[in-house]
Order: sequence, then structure tokens, then C-alpha cells
Amino acid sequence: MRKKFLAKKIFNGHSFIEDNVLVVEDGIILGTQKGIDTGKDEIIDRRDFILSPGFVDKHTHGIGGVDFFDTTENDLKTIQNYYFKHGVTTILPTIVSAPFENIYRLAKAIKEAKKDPNFKLNIPGIFLEGPFINPAKKGAHDERFLQRPTAEKLEELISNCEEKIIDIALAPELLENPVEFFSKAAKKGINISLGHTNSSFDEAAQAHMLGAKNIVHLFNAMPQLHHRQNSITTYALLSDIKVEIICDLIHLSPEIVKLTYKLKGAENIILISDSIAATDLCDGEYSLGSLRVKVENGICRLTDGTIAGSTLTIDKAIKNLVKIGIKLEDALMAATYNPSKLFSLKCGAIKEGFSADFILMDENLNVKEVYAKGELVYKA
Repeated sequence: MRKKFLAKKIFNGHSFIEDNVLVVEDGIILGTQKGIDTGKDEIIDRRDFILSPGFVDKHTHGIGGVDFFDTTENDLKTIQNYYFKHGVTTILPTIVSAPFENIYRLAKAIKEAKKDPNFKLNIPGIFLEGPFINPAKKGAHDERFLQRPTAEKLEELISNCEEKIIDIALAPELLENPVEFFSKAAKKGINISLGHTNSSFDEAAQAHMLGAKNIVHLFNAMPQLHHRQNSITTYALLSDIKVEIICDLIHLSPEIVKLTYKLKGAENIILISDSIAATDLCDGEYSLGSLRVKVENGICRLTDGTIAGSTLTIDKAIKNLVKIGIKLEDALMAATYNPSKLFSLKCGAIKEGFSADFILMDENLNVKEVYAKGELVYKA
């Protein structure tokens, strides 16, 4: 049976539209319309709420006590509700630099979890934030597991993973044969993101030309802006490459967020959480990969004081953007359409033929209901 969701207003991934009814059948979006017509369709009246595509978190290391560095099938089934609670319907489980065996275990856990019909969280692939990063900008990565990137190592990873690797972070200055590496990644449908790097402006430009599409958590774990020494950071701001931002107002000041927004435009910004296992839990001792992390007042740091991920969630990031003066539709675009477009996913937009993954929020942007493939999976 067709379902029709009557909302106060609908955000389609780009803007708020005039239509206020979403039409869904068999988990797929059929389209939108203005007002309810007669018929036998099931009507879900939510006219007090804003309807938006479900959020897409392309960079998350875990939540609710679970770290993707060492995750089981049951862990994934448990934490999907943590993501739903915050309006996230699609994630790329993100693993810090790790032995390849940990990556393979994560892939197997995802594959097994997907066999359960009650597992509704959309996982199109894995994001490897390491190990192909620069030790000088390792941040909260264990240096023991870092490796130089080669096409041979990339092939080894691809061949042994039971789930798709969809994104890999890379320090481009480490590549001995950039053309070979990028060609191999492109043939396998893998996006290359640039991050944890000391890349120069020219090295970043070359990587972008070869196919890199994204910058990992802009300003963090890379050279800072300098008025005479141009780097990847300068390139990120001047080019049309996509950039991730962690909008917890800890990793970046409100002014830097607004500067990025002004220079890049909403269409080139991707909101991420960079969340770790401590997210949604109390302050205390946790881990990120093999490293110990202390969380105080929600801020995550290694023992040497290095910031180590966050306890941010995407719904909070959207509220933070709006609080500092960013338009709601631009904040929502950065959390829905932009990350889904980066990987050509059929989610993150209210569009005919796309998965019916959407959320309902009140005027204060609190998540009230979440739907995955047209089915209610969370209700506040």
C-alpha cells in the first residue's frame, strides 16, 4: 500500500519545496505532491513537523560504546538505534589506521549484520581513514600501523574485504606513483579523500586532477593557512573540491566555519561527526582504535592532549550551524545531499526512485521520527 506523509514542509536535499506530501511505496520514494487526494492510501499526518532526507554521516568511528576498529555483527545491530535517534540513516563506518585484519573483520561484521531483516541502517561501504597517512600529521592514529600507499597494498585490501571499501583517506605526498594508485582506485569505484597530510598546494591540485574529491576534516591534521606558504589548506578553500567539517565548535571556531561557508558555498561542504565510541555516553576513559582517549565535558583527547575525534552527532552539528547564522537549508544539504552525491548514493534526497529514508523534526530541529525504507525505526 502506498503511504502518504503530510508534513509542515519538505526539504528535498537542496531546498524547501512547495509540496507538503511525500508519497512512498515498497520502501521507495514515488514523489511529492501538494495536499492529500482521495483514495485508499495510508495517510500519516505529521503536519507539525519538517520532513528531511535522513542524515548521511560519512565519517564516524563509532557511537554508544562501539568502535569500528574492533566491531562484531551484534555491535552493529545494537548501535543502529543510536544513529537513528540522531536522524542518521546512512553511515560509512570509519576505521582509523589499523592492521588489515581489523579492516577485514569490520567488513565481515557488516556483511553478516546486513543479512538480518531487522538491520535497517544503510551502510554502502567502509571509509578507511588510514593507514596511508603522513606520520607528521597522524593525529589520533597509531603510528605503528601507518603504511606508504601503493597500488599493490590497495589491491590487497580490496581483494580481502567482504564489503566494499568506498572511501580512503590519503596523504598525496606519500605516493610514488600517483597515476597508478588513483587509476586502481577509480576502477574499483573507490573515492580518494585527502587528509592527515603535509601536502603542498601543487600536490593537492594534482591529486584533485587525478580524481580526489574530498578533503578530510578541513583544517585538522594538515598545514594551517600561511600568507606566504601555500598548502593543501589554501587549495581546499580556493578550489571546488568538497570539504568535511566537524561543526562541534571545538575542532573549528564559529568564525572559521563561516569563512569556509563563505568561500566554499553550501554545495561543497559535508557535515561529519567524526564521532568515537564515547558518543552518547558519559565522560570517562574510552579508546579510538588502539589508543586510549579521555573524554571531559564531551571533548576527546589522547593522553598527550591531542584532540581524538568527537562526541558530536549530525543533528547537533546542524543546530550548531544554524546557531552561528548558516541557513537551515544549507545546513541540511551539507548533511544529506552533499555526502550522498559524493558517492552517487540513492539516498540523501527526496527524489523519485530513491530509498525512502527520511526524518521528521520539530521547529527546534529535534528529531521526532525516523524512517528507513519507509518503515518507522525511531520515535522520540
